[in-house]
Amino acid sequence: MLRRTIYLLVGIVWLAGATAALAQDSPGDVQVKLSLIDNKTSFRTGDPIRLILEFTSDREGYDVDTVTDKTGSPSDTLFISPDAGVTHWLDEYLGGGRSFRDYFTVQKLSPAPTRVEVTVNSVVRFDRPGRYSVWVRTRRVTQRKDLNDRAPRAITLTSNEVSFDVQPMSEADEAKEVQRLSAALDISRDVQSEEKLTQELSFLTGDISAREKVRRFLNSEGRSGNYFQNIGLGLYGARNRALVFELLEAAMRDPSRPVTYALLGTVTKLKQLRQNAGLPQKPAANVAMFDPIGDPQYNAIQDAYVTELAAGLSKRTGKSQTTTAITILSRLSKTPETAALNEVRRVLVQQFQDLHPYDQEYLLRVYWDQLHDPSLLPAIKQMLSSKGLASKNIHDAALKRLIEMAPDEARSFVVSEVIDPTSLVDYEILRSLRDATLPETDAPLLEQIRRLSSSTRSFDVTYLKQKASLAARYATVGIYQSLMDLYQQSGAKWPLEARACLLAYFARYNENEALPLIEQVLAGIEPGQDFNFLPDLTRLYYSDGIDAVLRKRLQSEELHAVRTAAWLMSKYGPAGDQQVIEARLERWRKEWQNRAAEAQTNLQGTAEREMVTALLRAKSWKASPEQAKELERNCITDFCRENFRRQ
Repeated sequence: MLRRTIYLLVGIVWLAGATAALAQDSPGDVQVKLSLIDNKTSFRTGDPIRLILEFTSDREGYDVDTVTDKTGSPSDTLFISPDAGVTHWLDEYLGGGRSFRDYFTVQKLSPAPTRVEVTVNSVVRFDRPGRYSVWVRTRRVTQRKDLNDRAPRAITLTSNEVSFDVQPMSEADEAKEVQRLSAALDISRDVQSEEKLTQELSFLTGDISAREKVRRFLNSEGRSGNYFQNIGLGLYGARNRALVFELLEAAMRDPSRPVTYALLGTVTKLKQLRQNAGLPQKPAANVAMFDPIGDPQYNAIQDAYVTELAAGLSKRTGKSQTTTAITILSRLSKTPETAALNEVRRVLVQQFQDLHPYDQEYLLRVYWDQLHDPSLLPAIKQMLSSKGLASKNIHDAALKRLIEMAPDEARSFVVSEVIDPTSLVDYEILRSLRDATLPETDAPLLEQIRRLSSSTRSFDVTYLKQKASLAARYATVGIYQSLMDLYQQSGAKWPLEARACLLAYFARYNENEALPLIEQVLAGIEPGQDFNFLPDLTRLYYSDGIDAVLRKRLQSEELHAVRTAAWLMSKYGPAGDQQVIEARLERWRKEWQNRAAEAQTNLQGTAEREMVTALLRAKSWKASPEQAKELERNCITDFCRENFRRQ
């Protein structure tokens, strides 16, 4: 649907001139060798030119990142000679920056080669026939001092040089390639096949392939993310980028064509590249392929297109109108009331009933402030009648908005979700009714909890926690004894999170009986496991009695108990807990003030950090600027000082 199109390429992030910190030159005991796959040395323009980097090490202590990047690795720099006839299309697109990713696949180096593939076409395009040479400067290798080294140093390695010939690809040959690839793509839905085929299509550079890439870009609904990403990147690698721009701009202006965020963003980017042709490259301030936030030129171009689209919105009908309206809304949502925004709102409110459920959910979740309207109530109720695997996400947004607009009308829908054995609508949404209890949920909840408590299906523990949470919120005292009998019989076998939820129910109606059971659980678990128990208990029920349990644990010498208690007291506790935490922090600092290095090493300093965090960010009290400065000044460990570095 529309959101798939909007977000598919948003995960590609840029960091201009990205370089690894703490880099050092290559030592003699680690090597890299560059070769051409299958020793192939002759290619046509647009053929994939694939290289292999082989990393070896004569001793342990080196790792290598083996991820193959589609848009040029931030760790690899390709040097091509001669440069004449070579177009650095990726540099043009990214403004000279390089992609930065937050994931790695790391392997230990050894004398046996570790191979990483690099595709030259993902960075450059060859526009002239001739003989070319390439070598790589890579920073994929890192060196560790030992297994506990958390700051490995990047090693800069320089490969050998390899050479190959590039021959022109005739129009006839390209037409055959496009026909072959397109025929295969038309019948393929295998993700790996789509990845290979669309990448090969994206590397083709002529007008025939450009038209096919545009066609597939405009008709990519229902295809995989890899399909859409490769086709999208291929638009920028085309030799005749002006043709690509003209075709896409014309498509965007076609009243019968839905304008997605991807289409608008691509046309905007292509126009920006046209305006900047021949100018020195400026590293892009991108955080997303279709939304380089902070780039005034890009924003000005896109705003002009949005104004044009908004003015012509009435000429569109059906999906073309609603999809285009959603795209316009994504650009206008943070602006003051304008005629364009009012027109978009009118269209989407009027046609909300006919939108795809995923688009309905997206609008309710993201643009509710702009679309809030009582006339949407019938459509929202209709959304809540949907069933199936996808209904959970749809129901979340719909029920949240229904409760906000018409809580009395929402009651029956909340009851339906509570008693539905397969519903996993967000508890925080379900709990927001004003009703203290929902008596009609008693029998279904009791039956479901009884059944789930003996289930051997692994996912049923999720349902058990959900249903126990809902019992704590809405069940009456009428099923108290039945649930207590069930807990006494099998509760010890339940996951801690589910036990916490049911104990919250017991505490709500009989705290004197529940508190000893809570203490019993805490006494029987290992250090650190309280984090799997107390957060769920306290989010469902908090009282002076629970606060007393936490105060007691705060005085413990057990590290995890102190940390968890301080956090939960700041989150739910009364203002009086401030002095209790301050006193415990002072006692901790007196004990550790002459052993700061030890507290840093054995993680005792994390107790200082959590207590300071609790004092700074509590809900029932607010530390003054003077108190915050004093807390910072008295920090003993770096764990504590981190609180102030993040602010």
